[in-house]
Amino acid sequence: MRTPPLSQTKRMRWTGRLILIGVQVAAFAGGAGSAPITPAAGEQSLAKHLVMLYRKETDGSPNRLDPTVQATTLALEHEFLSRQYQITQPSAEAYRAMDQGPGVIVTFAPDAGLSMIYSVSASMRPEPGTDIAIAEVRIEARVFVGSTLLSAEQGRGQIQTRTDPALQKYGETRGYEIAAQRAAMDLANRVNTRLSGLSADEIANMIGADKTEATTFVLVTPPAASQSPDGAASPPTTPPAIADSSSQSPPTKRWLLTIGVSDYSKATGFAGAGSHEHDLPGTPTDVKNVRQTLRSFGFEDSTTIQLFDRSATTSAVRAALERLTTEAGTNDLAVLYISTHGMERDYGKTGMTMPVFFDTNVGADPNSLLDFAELVKLFSRIPAKQLIMFIDACHSGGASRRMTTVAISLRSVDVTHSGGSPDIARVLTAAKGIRSDIAVMSAARTDESALDLGPPVGGLFTSRLMTALITTKGATPLEDVYKNYVWSPLIEYCRKNPPVEPPCQHPVLGYGGAGNMIRFGAATP
Repeated sequence: MRTPPLSQTKRMRWTGRLILIGVQVAAFAGGAGSAPITPAAGEQSLAKHLVMLYRKETDGSPNRLDPTVQATTLALEHEFLSRQYQITQPSAEAYRAMDQGPGVIVTFAPDAGLSMIYSVSASMRPEPGTDIAIAEVRIEARVFVGSTLLSAEQGRGQIQTRTDPALQKYGETRGYEIAAQRAAMDLANRVNTRLSGLSADEIANMIGADKTEATTFVLVTPPAASQSPDGAASPPTTPPAIADSSSQSPPTKRWLLTIGVSDYSKATGFAGAGSHEHDLPGTPTDVKNVRQTLRSFGFEDSTTIQLFDRSATTSAVRAALERLTTEAGTNDLAVLYISTHGMERDYGKTGMTMPVFFDTNVGADPNSLLDFAELVKLFSRIPAKQLIMFIDACHSGGASRRMTTVAISLRSVDVTHSGGSPDIARVLTAAKGIRSDIAVMSAARTDESALDLGPPVGGLFTSRLMTALITTKGATPLEDVYKNYVWSPLIEYCRKNPPVEPPCQHPVLGYGGAGNMIRFGAATP
């Protein structure tokens, strides 16, 4: 995210949260003794790999060393080992990260297999008038294939135990252990039954949906030339020999949708939410600069939609994109500009980060959130011949800097750093099949953050980008604008003003068709 300028009775109950079991799945053709179906050529070994990870739900939830949590973990290991799974333990760093409790974001890497994410609750229910109690452990599980939610399952175990003073401590401990074993067996049976109903093709399709496939989209290679001593941009380079969109007729209409959030007092679900701690003072400047600059290139008020602060809600963004899909013509140009915080989405795909809008609730149903992949998908439905998306939404010093990200992959669970910027190579796949020329330029790489220089300047990326368009009078292809007028000045600024953390931002440009050759104004004769 962007860096703002410095300035009870005997009845007992607890709830722990989330052991994640990541699995390589070829196919399940039955119960524990069934042999997996042979995968397609190029797949990895038939062994089923599980990664188990416990996650605290609240600050008050027990840690992974709690006796009942340990009993549940051991019982689950036993049940899945008996079904011929191979268990891989997370790194010590991942364990320590998950011990932080709330605020840890879990994502799925492109090669994630099967994951079972579950909560555990335990209770001791006394039988009135006796020294007997019922120890109960429940496991509420959500089963994922890749990042796709497959089903919700429940495992439950109970046993009677003694509660008279002489045996109470032992009875409770042993009762929870046996109840955990029964709950784990119940859950494992249900999960295997659910997986047995899937064909090999269904599993392969769900896992394959998360992988970055080879597409016609291109990531532009940044310039290798060094800066001149005075920090001036390098001379423009020769554009690649591809179709030049400037040879086509000018757009009939030019559409602009700007989304900016400076006030984060209403966003919820992350550390510091509900206050002005994460406000972005430079965003109003960004939105103003973009509007004024693009107005000079023919973006009229009647074809401009501005969503700022209270109007920049998730539903409003969807509605605005739908309007453009309905009203834009096939000979038009559409630009989407975003200046917000950005962060990974819990239980989302690694790198498919999301902008944090005015009303975003990070802990809400994932289906109600809008990540950059979905934004690109919706944006690519606009029938305009040219589509450009500018993303200045990876601002550090905000929510993402306070939240640890843990990524589940095929054989491990690893701590990752994300500044909130999207992985352009991954999000562009959401536009697969698009016929328009499309370009997506982001302020930073996915493991970096962007700078907010405050009201006088705004975001460093947006400031340099608008200056570039003014300097070139819109006559320079977008790829050259990126290489010579955006990348180079940003790198030079970071060289002269090295940040304490995070590392310097490196803007990214990806495109499809002749998206890299789009010009905002008339081409130079």
